[in-house]
Amino acid sequence: MNSSRESGAADQSKINRMLERILVALARILIRHNVGFPTFSEIAKKAFVDVATREHGLRSRPASKSRVSLLTGINRREVARVQAMPPGETSNVLFNPVFSLVSLWIRDERYRDGQGVPLAIPLNGSAPSLEDLRRQCCHDVPETAVLRELVSSGIARYCEDGSERLALQATGYIPRHDVSGKLELMGVDVAVLLNTIDGNIAAREEPLFQRKVSFNNVSEQGVALLNALARKDGQRWLEQLDQVLGAHRSDSDGQFAGLGIYVFSEKRPTSAQMQTASQQVDHEDEA
Repeated sequence: MNSSRESGAADQSKINRMLERILVALARILIRHNVGFPTFSEIAKKAFVDVATREHGLRSRPASKSRVSLLTGINRREVARVQAMPPGETSNVLFNPVFSLVSLWIRDERYRDGQGVPLAIPLNGSAPSLEDLRRQCCHDVPETAVLRELVSSGIARYCEDGSERLALQATGYIPRHDVSGKLELMGVDVAVLLNTIDGNIAAREEPLFQRKVSFNNVSEQGVALLNALARKDGQRWLEQLDQVLGAHRSDSDGQFAGLGIYVFSEKRPTSAQMQTASQQVDHEDEA
């Protein structure tokens, strides 16, 4: 009996430490963007009620208000208020249509040359063109807005031959100046990582791949080299996966799935350190 109680206390302590680590990182971002605790509390309350209602009912039915209150510790009146709120607009898909546009430009055979390199495309006309990409991925967004985002983010540039064609500069869409786009990425990436970890802990089925490599006391030069290697080799691998998964897309019954690679460190490398590390990686590839 005492052993069981001690085991439960140890598990609770681990959960508390895990939760604190996650919330410290989240609080840093929320405070920077002027989101206070009352707003966080209301959103967290809705998340608890929604999960308890949908996933913890009995006999294949949504959980009752009393059961939700019991599971979450939220009183029944608050549960009823939250359940009466209109459904939110969030989901586990990528909202920014530029993601889809750039992906199509990279993957669609009409937009690639014989070596598989994305073509430089005119702004208007039938495929391949920016007009055609916009029509397929974000028809309700003005062309000027799409063009401005592609150029300002560094994803594409005008060709230097004066032909009013766009050349793709990057192998994926990473919002650089659009803070809302970066926050949108965070919402998707953190959620899917937590879902993978949760499924692997629960061991309900075959675990998804989840690994990392890390060391204590890594030098600043080592952190910069880690980032440079991830940018080069990780990007190369992601491009290969993009082509493989692109052949397995479904128009009707597909699911949101993929693989992510990220670097973590206590301090970020400086620009000078990154430049040195990138030159070292390039030199080793040439050798």
